[in-house]
Amino acid sequence: SKMKEVKKWKDSDHNLNLLNSNYDMHQETFGIIDESEKKELIDIFDTAINFKYDLYKKYLFEYNLFLFRDLKYNIKESVYCLMIGVHTASITNTNLILERAIKLALIQYQAGNMASYDDDEITDKYITNDKSFSGKNLNQNIQTCQKLGILNEEEAKELKEYKIKFRDGFSHFTPKNILKGENSLIHVEGPKNKKLDKYLTMPIYQAIEVRQFAINNAEEHLKYVLKIINH
Repeated sequence: SKMKEVKKWKDSDHNLNLLNSNYDMHQETFGIIDESEKKELIDIFDTAINFKYDLYKKYLFEYNLFLFRDLKYNIKESVYCLMIGVHTASITNTNLILERAIKLALIQYQAGNMASYDDDEITDKYITNDKSFSGKNLNQNIQTCQKLGILNEEEAKELKEYKIKFRDGFSHFTPKNILKGENSLIHVEGPKNKKLDKYLTMPIYQAIEVRQFAINNAEEHLKYVLKIINH
């Protein structure tokens, strides 16, 4: 018998989108929301240019990226995220910087020389080493860095522990990893309330705490990763 065809994502178009709605009532609502969203964006970029740029521009002028020029664009993305206040995105992108920096360190270390397009032997070494390290996870590459003396034992241990909180915590959205050892980031006035304490463990409140953690720590995370790159 002929198998019934299964339609993928069959309910994906059922969401109301005010932008595509023809109802007058929806259009009026859309106009109000549209202007509000536009104004918010204008305010964000005005603040970024007039205030936040001077606050964070120091991270755009890292001149010691001689061996890691590939990371300059990624660093700029993380800094721009800080300037416009998208802290979770900054942390997530900075995690990418950390992963790439460790891989580039290993690739260049094993190649034994600077990349040169005029030297086929060096080029082949870079390609071979890229295949060796690009598919490895961060723990494996940290371990290899330790074996090669790029990181000492204490540095490797610290970086592995740090990875659990920032890299794994945000990549897999694991609040217990992110918030471990942190004081509660949600303050509720009044006497202790067991029922309220229970509610505060629900996913929506965990997400609020993680968002606040990102606001508090995105810049420090970038500083830490840049310190590792410099080292």
